[in-house]
Amino acid sequence: MTLPNNPTPPAAAQTMQTAEAAPTQKHRYRGVFYLTFFILLIGLVWFLLWLFDFRLREYTDDAYANGNMINVTSVISGTPIAFFADDTDLVEEGQLLVLLDETPFLIAYERELAILATTVLQVEQYFNQTKAALANVESKKTIYERLRYDFENREQLIQGKAVSGEDFVHARDQMRTAEMDLKQAEAQLNVSIDLAGNLIDASGKVHKPVEQHPSIEAQKKIIRQAYYNLKHCSIFAPVTGYIAQRNVEVGQWVTPTTYLMAIIPTNYMWVDANFKETQLTDMRIGQPAKVYIDLYGSDIVYEGKVIGIGSGTGSVFSLIPPQNATGNWIKIVQRLPVRIGLVPETMKKYPLRLGISAEVYVDIRNTDLPLLAQEPSKKVVALTRVFDLDFSEVDEKMGEVIKTNLSQNF
Repeated sequence: MTLPNNPTPPAAAQTMQTAEAAPTQKHRYRGVFYLTFFILLIGLVWFLLWLFDFRLREYTDDAYANGNMINVTSVISGTPIAFFADDTDLVEEGQLLVLLDETPFLIAYERELAILATTVLQVEQYFNQTKAALANVESKKTIYERLRYDFENREQLIQGKAVSGEDFVHARDQMRTAEMDLKQAEAQLNVSIDLAGNLIDASGKVHKPVEQHPSIEAQKKIIRQAYYNLKHCSIFAPVTGYIAQRNVEVGQWVTPTTYLMAIIPTNYMWVDANFKETQLTDMRIGQPAKVYIDLYGSDIVYEGKVIGIGSGTGSVFSLIPPQNATGNWIKIVQRLPVRIGLVPETMKKYPLRLGISAEVYVDIRNTDLPLLAQEPSKKVVALTRVFDLDFSEVDEKMGEVIKTNLSQNF
């Protein structure tokens, strides 16, 4: 007969379970403690980062590289017969880009030179007419003086009846006719002097050279305009940069409103960072900034600074600005563009492209800097010399035409 095992008393069993659960509960409390400590540590680290870093800078990823885009156009209407640059090509300032057909402009230039020769001959004729009118006045004056002398003699003799009344009346009428002829000659002389541009006076003295006659001066200006048009058949690059959006084609008709191509200069670019208006409280001009361009990743840092803060939000300058007084206005946090200038050396090594995305951090600790520019800008932002035209060549040509068509007396 087998005897049954002696069962464990209930109190002893509970004591054993409590002893086994104690280490497990202790480990659980320790895990909660470590988790709480870790969370508090993360919170402390975050607080310290916010206190010493995050709150002292503003960040936005609504930022884009920007720069000047120069649209090349023609100042005259014409037909391109050649172009010498295409998209992505590098061009230098003064490099020939487009050549227009010069034929109609060359014809116009030569025609105006021929008109100048005709004008010179006409002006010379005016001078000769003035000299002839002057001689005619002298002749009429001599006749008038002689007839007046005869009349005055007869006027004295008529009292003693030494001359007949008929002879006296004829002498008087002849004197009056001569006087009217003299006045007519003097008026004709004044007309001739006016036609001569008042370069010669009533005594026949020439005060200014023939080249300064108003008709010749006006024709010179027309010739310079024709020369200007002729020279602008060659279209040069106003700046150094890269070609984009080339639209010109040979054989098409272009006008001054036709965009031929665009040039993107790389020596003057910046980043437009659109910060929320709530981020601009402590932002000032001159504060340092760091820029990360998505094209190059986070390894490349562009050092820069705030060079300007926009004077209006983007919505204000939109095609249809908001009308907040109409009653259907909804308040939305606006953004203002902040211009970030970059270090030129970094841009040379890592060139930018218009419109590429960027991330911008601005150090806002120095709040003693100005909110807006304090002095008006007087520096030259951009300058080109390709439109400077030397008129010495055409001036020399006009001088030859004038000299050739003037007689030796002038």
